Amino acid sequence: MNLEKTGRAYDFETEVSRDGTGNMKGRMAEKLKEEGIADPIVLFGAEMDFPTAPCIREKLETFAREGIYGFTQADEAYLGAIRWWMKHVRGMEVAPEWILPVQGTTFALSICLRAITRPGEKVLLMSPSYYRFDRAVLRNEREPVYHSLLLENGEYRINWTDLEKKLSDPACTLMVLVNPHNPTGKVFSEEDLKKIAALAGEYRVTVFSDEIFAETMQPGFAAVPYTAVDPLGITCTSLGKAFNLTGVNQANLIVPDETLSEKLRVRRDRDHFGSIDPFFYQALLAAYTPDGADWIRAMNAHTAENARLVRETLLEQMPKIRLLPVEGTFIGWLDCRALGLDDASLEAFFEQAGIYADPGIEYGEDGSGFYRWNLATPREKLEKALKRLKEVYDEKA
Repeated sequence: MNLEKTGRAYDFETEVSRDGTGNMKGRMAEKLKEEGIADPIVLFGAEMDFPTAPCIREKLETFAREGIYGFTQADEAYLGAIRWWMKHVRGMEVAPEWILPVQGTTFALSICLRAITRPGEKVLLMSPSYYRFDRAVLRNEREPVYHSLLLENGEYRINWTDLEKKLSDPACTLMVLVNPHNPTGKVFSEEDLKKIAALAGEYRVTVFSDEIFAETMQPGFAAVPYTAVDPLGITCTSLGKAFNLTGVNQANLIVPDETLSEKLRVRRDRDHFGSIDPFFYQALLAAYTPDGADWIRAMNAHTAENARLVRETLLEQMPKIRLLPVEGTFIGWLDCRALGLDDASLEAFFEQAGIYADPGIEYGEDGSGFYRWNLATPREKLEKALKRLKEVYDEKA
């Protein structure tokens, strides 16, 4: 991301109010208070605790006042904004006919499952695995198979022998790649992607690459679009994670192969895609601009500082808990195995500190002994969480 900085200041230290919004994260926090927990520190969910970029909010405020929220199509402006973003921020030239709007990332995976695979066939997922993708595979009557990422010397990597073994199974017809990886924060290199593409080509496996975290990168890392190295693959992009629009179920697929694109388009329309959300349309036109890129850059710097705070505090004060490298995303993957607690006890450990985050076991057996924290939050909130955690740690560890 080499665009010129605007010099605009952004507030990442004021937590947004979710009261009266129906927001899932807000409702879960309200439920904790109803259960008698007076001051819960909520760090679950990969959803930022501050508002989205000012350029988006300003655009939507103007649009809302105009009062026209009708059927909305992917016109030249919409496609042009995506192409500009992919070129200037993601580093990939995209033709307009490659872009296929869909109703959210999990919906996109579901249409890929129905268009590319048949009931009973196998779908490869990397583990720890984002559980909503597991559900999509099962609900579409396909069989999930798991490639466990190797954790060596505090870093995750691909077990290439195991990956090839599972892709070589003729029943395996689709691979789900998440890059940057959720929940571990691992960013797969261009070399990794090329090796995956070579295996996928050899064994005729289509790769669906979820890249909705691809803009939320930490210093020194970049997520190469999968379809830049494999034109027979699928890249899924969204405003959801990058701009805190997770509740707007809209995304875009980048599909260079004409035959595959048409197959997905037919399946999408059969599932009644309908219209692009008119508010998403406006948000995308505002986000995919130099102003949007500038906000992302500043937000990434904020989460990098938060990651540094958590990493250093744990290392100095609570060495049995460590934050694994945050290469991409704005979530922290905490390795708590040295505490020697089972998963139920680990959850109780955090809750005793008044901290409510995501138990690693929710991401499968490879997540046992881990916890996921949201780092896109005010620094003061993390400092408070770490202080409380230290009190319980000193008592229990």
